Amino acid sequence: MASPKRRSLQPRRTIPSEPKTGAVAAEASRSAAPPGFRRGRTVGVVGVLTLIVAVFGYVREAVLAARFGVSSTMDAYFAAVSIPTILYLVLIAGTLSPIFIPILLRERADEDHGKASETFSIVTNFVVVLFVAIISLGVIAAPKWLPLLFPGFSPATTELALRLTRIIFPAVLFLALTGILTAVLNGFHRFALAAFAPALSSVIVIAAALFARGEHAMYVVGIATAAGFVAQFLLLVPATAALGIRYRPVLNLRHLAIRKLIRLGVPLLLYLAVANAAVFLERNLASRISAGAVSILGYAMRLFTLPAGFFAAPLAIVAYPQFAHEAVRPGYGELREKLSPVFRLVVFLFLPITLFTILNALPIIRLLYEHGRFNPVDSAMTSQVLALYAMGIFPNAIAIVLLRCYYAIQDTVTPLWSELVNLVFYFVAAPLMANRFGIQGLAIIRGISFFPGTIILLIVLWKKRGLFKFGGDFPGFFSRSVIATLAMGLVSWMCMHLLQPWFDSSATLLRLGIIFLAIFISGAALLMAAHLLRLREGGMILKAALDLVSGRPNRGPLISPPEM
Repeated sequence: MASPKRRSLQPRRTIPSEPKTGAVAAEASRSAAPPGFRRGRTVGVVGVLTLIVAVFGYVREAVLAARFGVSSTMDAYFAAVSIPTILYLVLIAGTLSPIFIPILLRERADEDHGKASETFSIVTNFVVVLFVAIISLGVIAAPKWLPLLFPGFSPATTELALRLTRIIFPAVLFLALTGILTAVLNGFHRFALAAFAPALSSVIVIAAALFARGEHAMYVVGIATAAGFVAQFLLLVPATAALGIRYRPVLNLRHLAIRKLIRLGVPLLLYLAVANAAVFLERNLASRISAGAVSILGYAMRLFTLPAGFFAAPLAIVAYPQFAHEAVRPGYGELREKLSPVFRLVVFLFLPITLFTILNALPIIRLLYEHGRFNPVDSAMTSQVLALYAMGIFPNAIAIVLLRCYYAIQDTVTPLWSELVNLVFYFVAAPLMANRFGIQGLAIIRGISFFPGTIILLIVLWKKRGLFKFGGDFPGFFSRSVIATLAMGLVSWMCMHLLQPWFDSSATLLRLGIIFLAIFISGAALLMAAHLLRLREGGMILKAALDLVSGRPNRGPLISPPEM
């Protein structure tokens, strides 16, 4: 099948006019849109799809919470899925994708489908061989490493976790292949389907949790989790094939792409391994506190990742190909000009998001999880953990964007050093805080631990790389953003204080309406404060939202350079 004509990497260049039909015409129509409209709508669409995926994810977690509650059974499930999830995040989403996308961008510029297919096939086969080895070792050695990671589990919980691991772990291969296809689609600026694919996995798990019966219900959920990994992969295969990419059974370990993956990937892999070491330590310490502690951390962490997943991650995904394109130009091209407005927008958004989550952790937990076996006591404990975790929402969102800049300039060493500082801090403080304050102590340190590494990433970009500056009007912008955030927080607190009696006495649907009303009022207060304080980011977000809903092009880019 012939592949559709593709746009050049140059954002302002247009394809010569010629008759087009079907998918090619649609692609040409997208190319004809103003650059700002394309970027703005792409971020918006990916953000909306990410929110949809997150909604399915939280429905999945809510169904599991209602079915199994805060229990040793859920502890076992979280233990079984933790290793597959971390392997995917470390080896594929964190290491392969950031390096693989620039390689594809260069070959896309050459318009060479044969070369792109060869590179894709070699990388895919390399990953398959690697993951088959990892999975084999992981399954065989599971009776050894599971008790080491979760020493506080009872023998029955450890046995259940071991059986679930043997069900779920082999399907990690398909999760890895999904990551490769996602990188290919993102590299060719096809973001939507890849962003939506995880929702399919959630749907399968939700169905299993709802309809499974008897004492073996958790095993059915484990099988459904593995099936969801396979389904995500199958969903992305046709879209990748439509790009003209063809799989070939070839493996050349001396290929340039493999050499580059190894050269750049080793420090990046070390960085991600260090970053996730804190997760292992946290779960290890939690398993010693009480039965259900691992579940509480899992439920709270799921909600902690929602804000960054809804906006920071889509923004970074869409911006990264542009960052990579500028980074290969002399003097890094216009990378500095592209990074600064993205950073300002993240600051403006995530200061209020952080405060809103801290203030409203309990009603959020009660809305999403307080059903079935998840009782008010569980809600109170989980909301405390979420509120303490939420301190890290702001620095985590900033780091997500900054890391894409480092990947674009092929600096994977600085992120490693920054995360080592985080890890040393966490390894020293976490056991002390856990012994003194229990699960709340772990949550406090986890929230604070996001700050040191993010500060290091900022300082290096500012002082050493010269790709960021705090001069100009940034101090004024930051202080005005803080004032707008405090105004929003006051309105949010007053709103929920007035609505609390209705929230406490209402069913789930009305509680959902109250939360949405609080979000709407808080957002309106933020935008009003931004308007009064002359923060252009508020107007940009409002315009982008209206344009996304109406479908009309915006007059300028979603993210424009700040006034200096």
